[in-house]
Amino acid sequence: FDRLFSFIGSIFNKLFLVFVWCVFFIKRYFIILAAATLIGFAYGFVKLKLSEPVYSTNAVIKQNYNTGESIYTSLNYYNDLIADRDTISLSQSFNVTPNEASQLISFSMESVLNENSKLKVFDRFKKEVDTTISKEVDFETFLKNSSDYDYEFQRITVKSTNKSLPRKILPNLIENISSIDFFKNEQKKDLEELNFREEIIRESLKESDSLQKIYEAVLQKDEAILDAQTSFTINNAQEENKTKEFELFRNDIELRRELVSILRQKEDKRNIVEIISSIQDEGIVENSIRVFDKNINHKYFYALSAFLLTFLILSFITFLKFLEKYKDQV
Repeated sequence: FDRLFSFIGSIFNKLFLVFVWCVFFIKRYFIILAAATLIGFAYGFVKLKLSEPVYSTNAVIKQNYNTGESIYTSLNYYNDLIADRDTISLSQSFNVTPNEASQLISFSMESVLNENSKLKVFDRFKKEVDTTISKEVDFETFLKNSSDYDYEFQRITVKSTNKSLPRKILPNLIENISSIDFFKNEQKKDLEELNFREEIIRESLKESDSLQKIYEAVLQKDEAILDAQTSFTINNAQEENKTKEFELFRNDIELRRELVSILRQKEDKRNIVEIISSIQDEGIVENSIRVFDKNINHKYFYALSAFLLTFLILSFITFLKFLEKYKDQV
């Protein structure tokens, strides 16, 4: 225990010495570091003022089919076209002019689900797969083996120097994905299956309605018979008919529930990908840089970058000076 606590104490001691060294290092080069930070801040400010503004527009989409990988691949393809300045291909893809296509900056997509929503997806996954498999897969493994674009709800962001251009681009982007033959064939097969199931259920409801009318007629006929010698048999027949009528009624309820479910599925399958959030008329000015999932203003980003770069350069120079003391011993 003495050695253990001595080891832990030595670690804290070394960390404290590093902290003290950083404090004195910053104190020694304070003017240089402060000047570099101010220059970075000024550069970010001037760049933001003089450069052409970039506008960002996003839309939340719902994937009714497994289109995530196709959308992700398509967005990467469009970004490559932007990098290559291939405005002709971009204009043809989105039905805009080459001049408008040249104003595109980038496309990106990310899942809008938080950890709680992903837990619900994981719970649904465990219920759908085999019990043996579900026991072997934990939440961390599930996240590791799934991609963000696999989730149903996604946010697509379009950046452009034209604040009204993304409103034209996003519907065409969704249309390009929905026009892929594979997804159109899958949609056709799903809708045909649902239509067939709907037809069968409606036919079953018609037959059930006819049977209920027959049982109702039988019950009315039985009630009209007043012969005391056959009353016991008739009463039994009445009870049996009522039981069958009740079973048919319960069956109708289940069929109607299934019919409602089918109609809902048909509505969901009518669109391969659908936009569920309103597209902004004009984009929002993008005045920040995303670093480690955090948005940092341009001025502060360049100020921090200049400070860290200067700090590293000065540290390297100090390290070289430190090594100079031992050059004679090598």
